[in-house]
Amino acid sequence: MNPARTRVRKQSRGIVEVASEFRTAISLHSHTCHSKETLEFLPRYVDFHRIPVLSRLIRYEVKRYESRNNKTVDFRRAYWTPPVSPAMVLASETAQIRSGLGLNALVSITDHDTIAGPLSLREHAETASIPISVEWTMPFEGNCFHIGVHSLDPAVSVEVMRELSRYTSQPAEETLDGLFALLDSNPETLLVLNHPCCNFVRVGASKHWSTLRQFLARCRPWIHALEMNGMRPWSENQDVLRLSEEYDIPIVAGGDRHGCRPNTMLNLSQGKTWADFVAQIRDERASDLIVLRTYDEPVRLRELATAADVLRRYPQHPYGQRRFTDRIFADVEGYSWHPLSFYWDGGDSAPNWLLPVVTAVLVLGSDPLRPVLRRFLSLRGPDYSSEASSTLTEN
Repeated sequence: MNPARTRVRKQSRGIVEVASEFRTAISLHSHTCHSKETLEFLPRYVDFHRIPVLSRLIRYEVKRYESRNNKTVDFRRAYWTPPVSPAMVLASETAQIRSGLGLNALVSITDHDTIAGPLSLREHAETASIPISVEWTMPFEGNCFHIGVHSLDPAVSVEVMRELSRYTSQPAEETLDGLFALLDSNPETLLVLNHPCCNFVRVGASKHWSTLRQFLARCRPWIHALEMNGMRPWSENQDVLRLSEEYDIPIVAGGDRHGCRPNTMLNLSQGKTWADFVAQIRDERASDLIVLRTYDEPVRLRELATAADVLRRYPQHPYGQRRFTDRIFADVEGYSWHPLSFYWDGGDSAPNWLLPVVTAVLVLGSDPLRPVLRRFLSLRGPDYSSEASSTLTEN
């Protein structure tokens, strides 16, 4: 087996001249309105980042609500969906690649535990060849990992998705080898361990690393690549680089976008088709990535911009989800997972405690104010000088 080889390029100008060396750029790991994103993280995010005005406002308004109603706000009983449709994601990712890099574009959309987005695109002749992909939530040894399953066999994609969902809801680790072998049997399927060093379940650092190593010891033969993630800090992506060297697994770039802005990392290939790219990773075990200039904006501010995207009004939304109350769902006693607009009189009569929070997010997450906030908080972009990024070259 060839040793894994990963080359990471850093964009140094507005337009990168890579057309002479590569034919195609590949965008992996995007989320659309079909993804269900938990709100459980919100209190932890607010306490950790302490964004001026916003953090204090959210804590104040939530405490007022709890005092007035004699009950806590249970964020575990709510989820949100990104504001963009699969067609919107495909269009923006394709436009970024063609206009910014001058290359042919391939896009793989991976919503959480559903293939509804790619299937909806394949109903139209002009997008019928898009890969049927998913980000599979995989419980393992008290932890949880996300597997990017790119390009399922169309003939069995629905049945395979049903098996993956069964494992997610009722994990039986004795079936794991068979599931991975089934996925790996399709030569055009690419299996990626997404953000492997991100402890998003909050099981504790030592447990996360021990279960990660247990998982790689068991499932290493079927994992084709580790992911460098566009929404994770560079320090964490350096850990992925070290993990890649330790386990001899190539790295691919995954943007992990949840809002309106395109991914900040892309993959490059000399091939033209999806099969060419997968063969490059699976067979040649060679990978070329490019970190775009948009990644240089601090992650905290990009997360804030995504939050503003989620809360913004979209009068022309293709699915009619114009207001944020159409895109945030709650499990309230007597009902089951209805949008907030169902409970709040058409969506425009939200509780008083929420409206100041929404306004603050929209203002702080706006394009003109984010640079001001960056200077105010003394936030810096990624530091590429570490020894772990020795494969990084400028273009």
